[in-house]
Amino acid sequence: MIAPTYFIEPDAANEFLRLTLTGDWDVAISQRFAADVARTLREMIGQGARPGHLRTLIDMRRKSLLPQNAAAEFAKMVRPDSPSKRIAMLVSGAIHRLQARRMSGERHQVFGSEEAAMAWLMDPSAPPRVFDMAAASAG
Repeated sequence: MIAPTYFIEPDAANEFLRLTLTGDWDVAISQRFAADVARTLREMIGQGARPGHLRTLIDMRRKSLLPQNAAAEFAKMVRPDSPSKRIAMLVSGAIHRLQARRMSGERHQVFGSEEAAMAWLMDPSAPPRVFDMAAASAG
């Protein structure tokens, strides 16, 4: 068993958030991670990052597959009211790709290459997402 870890690297000035996940996750680490990401997003917005303009890279190449209950908790983090206009999920292998796709929506893409993920995230033609702060705060 590999200890679960995560690193949260916010860049409010460039409206970019990098999340790196490693190890074997369970529900408890998924919930702690979600709370830490939510706090980081609030801080980034407080520092001037605009909701609907954020780009997020989730690097899961060194994370083990999630058990179903942990996957359900993790999926809440990439929910529709996220302030990110795009979320790139970086994975290794076909099974990881399938699990990531089950959690993704229209603003998500799954990649095996960091170069491709970053090119998609930073594409200047991607329009900002309309974000309702009142609705997000209520949920």
